[in-house]
Amino acid sequence: MLCLAGCGVEAATAPSPTVRDPHHPLASPPPTVWSPSPAPTCSGPGTIVAAGLVDAAMGLRAQTVTLTNCGDEVRTVRGYPRVRLLDGDGEPLDIEIDEGAQQVTTAVKDPGPRTVTLRPGRSAMFAVVWRNTYTDISRPPALGTTLVVRGHRVPGNVDLGSTGVLGVTAWEPVKESGT
Repeated sequence: MLCLAGCGVEAATAPSPTVRDPHHPLASPPPTVWSPSPAPTCSGPGTIVAAGLVDAAMGLRAQTVTLTNCGDEVRTVRGYPRVRLLDGDGEPLDIEIDEGAQQVTTAVKDPGPRTVTLRPGRSAMFAVVWRNTYTDISRPPALGTTLVVRGHRVPGNVDLGSTGVLGVTAWEPVKESGT
C-alpha cells in the first residue's frame, strides 16, 4: 500500500519530456498558471459577503458567512442575520430559520445577539448550520442553491432534507490577525 501511494505521488509529479520544437507532437504545453477565483468587489452598499467551505462531519453541515465593510463609513450589524434561502429557480424556500441554531444542534457555539460595529476594512461573521435528514416522506427534500444575506446572494448547496430548518448564529466580530 505504501508503494502505491508513493508511486502515485511520483507519477503525478514526474516531469514531462521537453521537446524544443513547438510543432512536435511531444512538445510540452505552455505552463498553466493557476489563479484563484476573482475576489468579490465592493458593491453599492459598501459590503462584501463571502461564505467559507461547508463542514459536513457526521451529517451536520456548518458554514461560516463573513460580511466585510469595504466602504468608507462605519457600519453595524445586530443580533441574528436575516437570511433567505432560494431554490434553483430563485424562489424562496418555505423553511424555518432557527436563531441560535439550538434546534439543529447544541454543538455549535452561538455568541448571542449583540451589536457589532464594523469600521472600514473590518468583518463580522455568523454560522449557518443544518442537517440533511430525510424522515418525512410527505414533504419533498428542500435544496437551496442561494443564501441571501443583507441583499447579497451567496451561491452554494444547502441540502435540508425534509427538516426544513436552517440554523443561524448571531453576528460576531472577526478577530484581526495578532489580536
